[in-house]
Amino acid sequence: MEKLMDYLKNDNGELNIYLATATAALLAVIVWKFSSRSAQTSSKKSSKKKKNVKRAEPVQMTLEKKIENVHLRYKNEYEERIKKVLGTFNPDSEKDVYEKNYCNEMLLKLLIELDGIDLVNEEPERKKQLKEQRKLVIKEIQGQLKKLDTLA
Repeated sequence: MEKLMDYLKNDNGELNIYLATATAALLAVIVWKFSSRSAQTSSKKSSKKKKNVKRAEPVQMTLEKKIENVHLRYKNEYEERIKKVLGTFNPDSEKDVYEKNYCNEMLLKLLIELDGIDLVNEEPERKKQLKEQRKLVIKEIQGQLKKLDTLA
């Protein structure tokens, strides 16, 4: 290192600025290359991990399951909430009005989802059975909507 410093000094004993700058630039490039290679290596490893993960494809639900799913969501998520609203509704309470409107919207969304179940291409016997199943769920939800509408 000492020999390098002596070599870089000019006749006056001062470091040659050009050589010192070039040396610093060379060291910076070496450090940069080393750090970028390690970053690439780690990104390659993480991308390999991502590639090995197999994504499960969604399972296609039967029409019966779709209707049953809507009915279960009604039972599990909204039936008790609606009973509570019907039992304790106060039209002067902003919170109660909000809860009533929320339940109303969610029930309407369930009805729209049931309307989206396409039975056109089904065999007549199966189509009749699915229509009846869907009709029962729709009537149950519509009954709750009517009760909510009676609240002031």
